[in-house]
Amino acid sequence: MIQGTFLLIGDSLIAGYDWQARMPSFKVYNYGLPGEKIQGLLNRLPSIEQAVESPDIILVMSGINNVIAEDYVFIDIMRKIVIRLSNAYPNAEIILNSLPHIKISLLVDDAIRHLNSYIETVSRESGCCYLDNFVRYSDNDPDIFLSDGIHLNDETYERWARSFLEFVSFLLEDDSG
Repeated sequence: MIQGTFLLIGDSLIAGYDWQARMPSFKVYNYGLPGEKIQGLLNRLPSIEQAVESPDIILVMSGINNVIAEDYVFIDIMRKIVIRLSNAYPNAEIILNSLPHIKISLLVDDAIRHLNSYIETVSRESGCCYLDNFVRYSDNDPDIFLSDGIHLNDETYERWARSFLEFVSFLLEDDSG
């Protein structure tokens, strides 16, 4: 029996995992697109809205490709995405996911921390949720990534999925009570 519908949107970090296999009790729409920057996601929203009717939960994980390109001014686009999703899916819970502290030479963890702070602010201002699951282990465990320092290994995806499901179960429990 299907317990709900999830819409996961973002870049390769969303695309790179079989979310449906991990969450068989839910219908999962995976609209991750490898290499996509956040403007590309905004541009794709009309086609996603046509394809997915009424998700219960929407997870947005986007911006890491902007960071890799040293583009740190995408928060306003994230805000536009949240507004558009809120209008298209007024009954859905929208979750903005934190960016992982990727390990490539041109980046500093402080930049990711600042961006995550801004993403959290967008979530508060827009009334959606913020899932800061990467802060729990990325600073203490450099082996959460594949050798490129960007993409997550299987164990990290499993931990992320578990964290997401725990968060969602809290939201669903809160809505039903």
